[in-house]
Amino acid sequence: MRQTAFALEQMTPGGTERRDCGCVRRPDLVRAMNRLHELLARPSSRDDSRRKALQSLLERARRLESILQAQDTTGIVYLADAEWRLPDRLRSAAIEIDFSFGDKDGQVSEDDIRKARGHYALVRGPVGWNRLLLTDEVERRLFPHRALKSTSGLRLKPSDWIASTPDPLARLRKVSRYLDDHALVRTYADIAARLATVAGQDPAGHLGPLFEGALALLGEMIRERDTVRPTITDIARIGCEDPEVKAMLQTPIEMSRRLMPSELLDRYLET
Repeated sequence: MRQTAFALEQMTPGGTERRDCGCVRRPDLVRAMNRLHELLARPSSRDDSRRKALQSLLERARRLESILQAQDTTGIVYLADAEWRLPDRLRSAAIEIDFSFGDKDGQVSEDDIRKARGHYALVRGPVGWNRLLLTDEVERRLFPHRALKSTSGLRLKPSDWIASTPDPLARLRKVSRYLDDHALVRTYADIAARLATVAGQDPAGHLGPLFEGALALLGEMIRERDTVRPTITDIARIGCEDPEVKAMLQTPIEMSRRLMPSELLDRYLET
Protein backbone atom coordinates (compact mmCIF):
# COMPACT_ATOMS: atom_id res chain seq x y z
CA MET A 1 0.00 0.00 0.00
CA ARG A 2 2.98 2.31 0.47
CA GLN A 3 3.75 1.97 -3.24
CA THR A 4 0.13 2.72 -4.05
CA ALA A 5 0.21 5.88 -1.93
CA PHE A 6 3.42 6.94 -3.68
CA ALA A 7 1.87 6.36 -7.11
CA LEU A 8 -1.23 8.35 -6.16
CA GLU A 9 0.77 11.25 -4.77
CA GLN A 10 2.64 11.45 -8.06
CA MET A 11 -0.72 12.19 -9.69
CA THR A 12 -1.32 15.26 -7.50
CA PRO A 13 -0.25 18.83 -8.42
CA GLY A 14 3.41 19.10 -7.46
CA GLY A 15 3.66 15.37 -6.91
CA THR A 16 6.23 14.26 -4.37
CA GLU A 17 7.93 17.66 -4.55
CA ARG A 18 4.98 19.47 -3.02
CA ARG A 19 4.90 20.79 0.52
CA ASP A 20 4.12 18.10 3.13
CA CYS A 21 4.89 15.34 0.64
CA GLY A 22 4.83 11.75 1.86
CA CYS A 23 1.19 11.84 2.92
CA VAL A 24 -1.89 11.04 0.82
CA ARG A 25 -5.02 12.93 1.89
CA ARG A 26 -8.72 12.62 1.05
CA PRO A 27 -8.67 15.24 -1.76
CA ASP A 28 -5.64 13.48 -3.25
CA LEU A 29 -7.51 10.18 -3.36
CA VAL A 30 -10.61 11.74 -4.93
CA ARG A 31 -8.52 13.52 -7.56
CA ALA A 32 -6.46 10.39 -8.33
CA MET A 33 -9.51 8.11 -8.62
CA ASN A 34 -11.26 10.59 -10.92
CA ARG A 35 -8.13 10.68 -13.05
CA LEU A 36 -7.97 6.90 -13.17
CA HIS A 37 -11.61 6.72 -14.28
CA GLU A 38 -10.81 9.23 -17.06
CA LEU A 39 -7.84 7.15 -18.21
CA LEU A 40 -9.90 3.96 -18.22
CA ALA A 41 -12.49 5.65 -20.45
CA ARG A 42 -9.92 6.54 -23.10
CA PRO A 43 -9.57 4.39 -26.24
CA SER A 44 -5.87 3.90 -25.48
CA SER A 45 -6.87 2.02 -22.33
CA ARG A 46 -8.36 -0.80 -24.34
CA ASP A 47 -4.94 -2.42 -24.29
CA ASP A 48 -5.33 -5.33 -21.87
CA SER A 49 -2.09 -4.85 -19.93
CA ARG A 50 -2.58 -1.10 -19.54
CA ARG A 51 -6.21 -1.51 -18.55
CA LYS A 52 -5.37 -4.15 -15.94
CA ALA A 53 -2.66 -1.91 -14.45
CA LEU A 54 -5.05 1.05 -14.20
CA GLN A 55 -7.81 -1.11 -12.70
CA SER A 56 -5.38 -2.57 -10.17
CA LEU A 57 -4.25 0.91 -9.10
CA LEU A 58 -7.88 2.06 -8.84
CA GLU A 59 -8.76 -0.91 -6.65
CA ARG A 60 -5.81 -0.22 -4.36
CA ALA A 61 -6.80 3.44 -4.21
CA ARG A 62 -10.24 2.36 -3.01
CA ARG A 63 -8.60 0.25 -0.32
CA LEU A 64 -6.66 3.30 0.86
CA GLU A 65 -9.89 5.26 0.92
CA SER A 66 -11.48 2.59 3.11
CA ILE A 67 -8.51 2.77 5.48
CA LEU A 68 -8.96 6.55 5.76
CA GLN A 69 -12.63 6.09 6.54
CA ALA A 70 -12.06 3.27 9.03
CA GLN A 71 -9.40 5.23 10.91
CA ASP A 72 -11.32 8.51 10.61
CA THR A 73 -8.16 10.37 9.64
CA THR A 74 -7.40 13.05 7.08
CA GLY A 75 -4.36 11.42 5.52
CA ILE A 76 -2.09 8.40 5.34
CA VAL A 77 1.66 8.82 5.77
CA TYR A 78 3.48 6.20 3.73
CA LEU A 79 6.98 6.91 5.07
CA ALA A 80 8.78 5.64 8.16
CA ASP A 81 8.99 8.03 11.12
CA ALA A 82 12.56 9.23 10.50
CA GLU A 83 11.89 10.00 6.83
CA TRP A 84 8.60 11.75 7.65
CA ARG A 85 10.36 14.05 10.12
CA LEU A 86 12.75 15.34 7.45
CA PRO A 87 12.23 18.88 6.08
CA ASP A 88 10.11 18.96 2.91
CA ARG A 89 13.08 19.27 0.54
CA LEU A 90 14.95 16.33 2.07
CA ARG A 91 11.76 14.29 2.50
CA SER A 92 11.08 14.68 -1.22
CA ALA A 93 14.61 13.47 -1.96
CA ALA A 94 14.19 10.53 0.43
CA ILE A 95 10.98 9.52 -1.37
CA GLU A 96 12.80 9.52 -4.71
CA ILE A 97 15.73 7.54 -3.29
CA ASP A 98 13.50 4.85 -1.82
CA PHE A 99 10.66 4.59 -4.33
CA SER A 100 12.57 5.30 -7.56
CA PHE A 101 15.79 3.44 -6.84
CA GLY A 102 15.37 1.53 -3.59
CA ASP A 103 13.15 -1.22 -2.22
CA LYS A 104 10.01 0.96 -1.94
CA ASP A 105 9.32 0.18 1.71
CA GLY A 106 9.04 3.79 2.92
CA GLN A 107 12.39 3.69 4.68
CA VAL A 108 15.71 4.80 3.16
CA SER A 109 18.38 2.17 3.72
CA GLU A 110 22.10 2.39 3.13
CA ASP A 111 21.65 0.16 0.08
CA ASP A 112 18.94 2.48 -1.28
CA ILE A 113 21.37 5.39 -0.99
CA ARG A 114 24.13 3.49 -2.75
CA LYS A 115 21.81 2.59 -5.65
CA ALA A 116 20.54 6.15 -5.94
CA ARG A 117 24.08 7.51 -6.07
CA GLY A 118 24.86 5.09 -8.88
CA HIS A 119 21.94 6.42 -10.92
CA TYR A 120 22.64 10.08 -10.18
CA ALA A 121 26.30 9.66 -11.12
CA LEU A 122 25.18 8.73 -14.64
CA VAL A 123 23.51 12.13 -15.05
CA ARG A 124 26.26 14.48 -16.18
CA GLY A 125 26.38 18.14 -15.25
CA PRO A 126 24.79 20.22 -12.48
CA VAL A 127 21.55 18.21 -12.29
CA GLY A 128 23.22 14.91 -11.44
CA TRP A 129 25.77 16.60 -9.19
CA ASN A 130 23.09 18.42 -7.20
CA ARG A 131 21.17 15.17 -6.70
CA LEU A 132 24.35 13.54 -5.39
CA LEU A 133 24.85 16.37 -2.90
CA LEU A 134 21.21 16.13 -1.83
CA THR A 135 21.59 12.38 -1.31
CA ASP A 136 24.60 13.04 0.91
CA GLU A 137 22.49 15.47 2.94
CA VAL A 138 19.73 12.89 3.37
CA GLU A 139 22.30 10.33 4.50
CA ARG A 140 23.76 12.72 7.08
CA ARG A 141 20.32 13.31 8.56
CA LEU A 142 19.19 9.68 8.61
CA PHE A 143 22.53 8.11 9.56
CA PRO A 144 24.27 10.72 11.73
CA HIS A 145 26.61 8.12 13.25
CA ARG A 146 28.13 7.65 9.77
CA ALA A 147 28.49 11.34 8.98
CA LEU A 148 31.71 13.34 9.10
CA LYS A 149 31.15 16.07 11.68
CA SER A 150 33.40 18.58 9.94
CA THR A 151 35.66 18.67 6.90
CA SER A 152 38.02 20.87 8.91
CA GLY A 153 40.47 19.19 11.24
CA LEU A 154 43.35 16.78 11.27
CA ARG A 155 44.11 14.87 8.09
CA LEU A 156 47.26 13.50 6.53
CA LYS A 157 48.45 15.17 3.35
CA PRO A 158 50.68 13.38 0.83
CA SER A 159 53.79 15.04 2.24
CA ASP A 160 52.88 13.56 5.63
CA TRP A 161 52.59 9.94 4.53
CA ILE A 162 54.34 9.20 1.23
CA ALA A 163 57.54 7.37 2.14
CA SER A 164 60.66 7.31 -0.01
CA THR A 165 61.28 3.66 0.86
CA PRO A 166 60.59 0.76 -1.48
CA ASP A 167 57.15 0.67 0.18
CA PRO A 168 55.71 4.21 -0.23
CA LEU A 169 52.66 3.26 1.85
CA ALA A 170 54.67 2.08 4.85
CA ARG A 171 54.27 5.34 6.77
CA LEU A 172 50.55 5.60 6.00
CA ARG A 173 50.02 1.99 7.04
CA LYS A 174 51.63 2.70 10.40
CA VAL A 175 50.24 6.14 11.20
CA SER A 176 46.66 5.58 10.01
CA ARG A 177 46.06 3.06 12.80
CA TYR A 178 46.29 5.90 15.31
CA LEU A 179 43.94 8.30 13.53
CA ASP A 180 40.47 8.77 14.98
CA ASP A 181 37.52 7.94 12.73
CA HIS A 182 37.03 11.50 11.46
CA ALA A 183 40.71 12.11 10.73
CA LEU A 184 40.82 8.79 8.87
CA VAL A 185 37.87 9.80 6.69
CA ARG A 186 39.30 13.27 6.01
CA THR A 187 42.56 11.66 4.93
CA TYR A 188 40.66 9.27 2.66
CA ALA A 189 38.70 12.18 1.12
CA ASP A 190 41.89 14.17 0.52
CA ILE A 191 43.50 11.25 -1.32
CA ALA A 192 40.33 10.50 -3.30
CA ALA A 193 40.12 14.09 -4.53
CA ARG A 194 43.77 13.98 -5.62
CA LEU A 195 43.28 10.65 -7.40
CA ALA A 196 40.42 12.19 -9.38
CA THR A 197 42.39 15.30 -10.33
CA VAL A 198 46.13 15.83 -10.01
CA ALA A 199 47.01 12.14 -10.36
CA GLY A 200 45.99 12.35 -14.00
CA GLN A 201 48.47 15.18 -14.56
CA ASP A 202 51.44 13.25 -13.17
CA PRO A 203 53.87 12.87 -16.09
CA ALA A 204 55.58 9.87 -14.49
CA GLY A 205 52.28 8.11 -13.80
CA HIS A 206 53.28 7.17 -10.24
CA LEU A 207 50.61 9.06 -8.31
CA GLY A 208 47.61 7.16 -9.68
CA PRO A 209 48.66 3.66 -8.46
CA LEU A 210 50.00 5.18 -5.22
CA PHE A 211 46.71 6.91 -4.40
CA GLU A 212 44.71 3.82 -5.38
CA GLY A 213 46.78 1.73 -2.98
CA ALA A 214 46.27 4.30 -0.24
CA LEU A 215 42.49 4.30 -0.74
CA ALA A 216 42.40 0.51 -0.65
CA LEU A 217 44.31 0.58 2.64
CA LEU A 218 42.16 3.28 4.26
CA GLY A 219 38.96 1.87 2.81
CA GLU A 220 39.61 -1.45 4.51
CA MET A 221 40.17 0.32 7.82
CA ILE A 222 36.97 2.34 7.45
CA ARG A 223 34.98 -0.81 6.72
CA GLU A 224 36.47 -2.57 9.74
CA ARG A 225 35.62 0.33 12.06
CA ASP A 226 32.10 0.53 10.59
CA THR A 227 31.49 4.08 11.77
CA VAL A 228 32.07 7.31 9.85
CA ARG A 229 32.16 7.05 6.05
CA PRO A 230 33.09 9.68 3.47
CA THR A 231 30.65 11.10 0.92
CA ILE A 232 31.15 12.80 -2.42
CA THR A 233 30.39 16.09 -0.66
CA ASP A 234 33.25 15.44 1.80
CA ILE A 235 35.64 14.64 -1.05
CA ALA A 236 34.70 17.82 -2.92
CA ARG A 237 35.01 20.11 0.11
CA ILE A 238 38.23 18.66 1.42
CA GLY A 239 39.78 18.42 -2.02
CA CYS A 240 39.02 22.06 -2.77
CA GLU A 241 41.06 23.14 0.25
CA ASP A 242 44.12 22.45 -1.90
CA PRO A 243 44.55 25.13 -4.63
CA GLU A 244 45.93 22.62 -7.15
CA VAL A 245 42.95 20.33 -6.72
CA LYS A 246 40.44 23.19 -6.59
CA ALA A 247 41.66 24.48 -9.95
CA MET A 248 40.37 21.26 -11.51
CA LEU A 249 37.01 21.30 -9.68
CA GLN A 250 35.85 24.82 -10.35
CA THR A 251 32.40 24.01 -11.73
CA PRO A 252 29.64 21.47 -11.03
CA ILE A 253 30.27 20.01 -14.48
CA GLU A 254 33.92 19.34 -13.63
CA MET A 255 32.97 17.92 -10.24
CA SER A 256 30.38 15.59 -11.72
CA ARG A 257 32.83 14.46 -14.41
CA ARG A 258 35.71 13.75 -12.06
CA LEU A 259 34.20 12.82 -8.69
CA MET A 260 32.52 9.52 -9.48
CA PRO A 261 31.03 7.57 -6.53
CA SER A 262 31.67 4.24 -8.25
CA GLU A 263 35.39 5.01 -8.62
CA LEU A 264 36.07 6.87 -5.40
CA LEU A 265 33.63 5.31 -2.90
CA ASP A 266 32.06 2.02 -3.99
CA ARG A 267 35.29 0.57 -5.29
CA TYR A 268 37.02 0.79 -1.91
CA LEU A 269 34.19 0.92 0.62
CA GLU A 270 31.60 -1.55 -0.70
CA THR A 271 33.80 -4.58 -1.35
